[in-house]
Amino acid sequence: MGTGAFKERLLDAWLEIRDNLGRSTLQALGVMLGVASVLGGFSISDSQRKRSDELYVRMGGMDKLNVQPKPLVSDGAPTALVQANIGLRTQDGEEGRALKPDEVEGLSVQKNARARVRSEFADQDRGIKGIGADYLAVEGFDLKEGRLFSMADVESAAPVAILGSEAEATFFPTGSALGQTIRVGDIPVKVVGVLRERVFRFRNQPGQGNIFARFNKLIALPATLVQRRMQGDGYQRLDRMTFRIPNMDVMEAFSKELGAVLKANHRQQDDFRLDDVAARVRKRRSQGDVYNIIFMLSGVLALLGGGLVNVNIQMASLKERVREVGVKMALGASGREVFKEFMTEALLLTILGSLVGVVLGVGFSWFITWFIGVPLHVEPASFIWAYLLASAFGVVFALFPAWKASRLSPMEALRYE
Repeated sequence: MGTGAFKERLLDAWLEIRDNLGRSTLQALGVMLGVASVLGGFSISDSQRKRSDELYVRMGGMDKLNVQPKPLVSDGAPTALVQANIGLRTQDGEEGRALKPDEVEGLSVQKNARARVRSEFADQDRGIKGIGADYLAVEGFDLKEGRLFSMADVESAAPVAILGSEAEATFFPTGSALGQTIRVGDIPVKVVGVLRERVFRFRNQPGQGNIFARFNKLIALPATLVQRRMQGDGYQRLDRMTFRIPNMDVMEAFSKELGAVLKANHRQQDDFRLDDVAARVRKRRSQGDVYNIIFMLSGVLALLGGGLVNVNIQMASLKERVREVGVKMALGASGREVFKEFMTEALLLTILGSLVGVVLGVGFSWFITWFIGVPLHVEPASFIWAYLLASAFGVVFALFPAWKASRLSPMEALRYE
């Protein structure tokens, strides 16, 4: 009986909405705008966040801890202890890996240099990157042909090279560079690998530059070759090292332990900088949550304004339906049943308004994301929040008119003109 009564109330509500379409549209307008505002704001934020996450993934993932040297003195003369420091070096990376050998999946080391690079087709001054065996995997490079550096290549400072797609096209424009020889400074090296072109444009717009263009210029040699033969560095200093730790639960503890080891190795001098990529992403997301709150507040204000208008329209429509309510009560309908009827109508209006608001919100978001060149992405939580807010406001603002209708006297209602 309860189910049948609800179906009857739902049918009556639908007929009332259909017969008074203009008034019903005005009642649902606040819900439409509120849902569209919340969903539109959230989806734009979701799209930007999703695109940023894709960028981090393409750069090798977020499960990385970067270590770079930093100057201790920015102004004035350094102390003798600072001058005696050797700086970040290969030994630091090896000791860091040994802290949690089961958790560290990869260790990428870098040593930068500049040199004259020559082939039979080109002669240019280029940036050179000395790398370890794990560098390409940790940093998200894909091999097109050939092979990566082996541990034997790194340990023996073998004269081998791996080229990015732009470097291959520059120094070997007529064919594959694999197996060819180039001169880096005065050292002839053999190309043993060629990398796939890396392309990523944050915004899909004409003229938007490729964020990964600099990676395609890569000319990579074993780090030991750069350190020993090109720079004569017996200490094997590094410009950067990156630890990949897939288990994010141990990242913070590992970072603290690594900092203690580095400080001990560097005479208690804080001449290095640790950069937890995942922590940086979490910070960025927390900043993005502020915008989500702003978007939600704008939706709440729209729902609040629409709800107040809705109350006024319902009170005005109640005056038109006083005799209708009186007849129902005279035929035996209780005040509770009248209350349920008005609440069912409000609920149906909220559902219909929310559906239209979702369409408007997605359409608005699609236009904005298309305009700024970012693919549209909407999290399920955004739909849930929009519906919850719309439902809450739709129910709350329908309570007073429904209660007012349920308190009408049948005799007075029948005599109402």
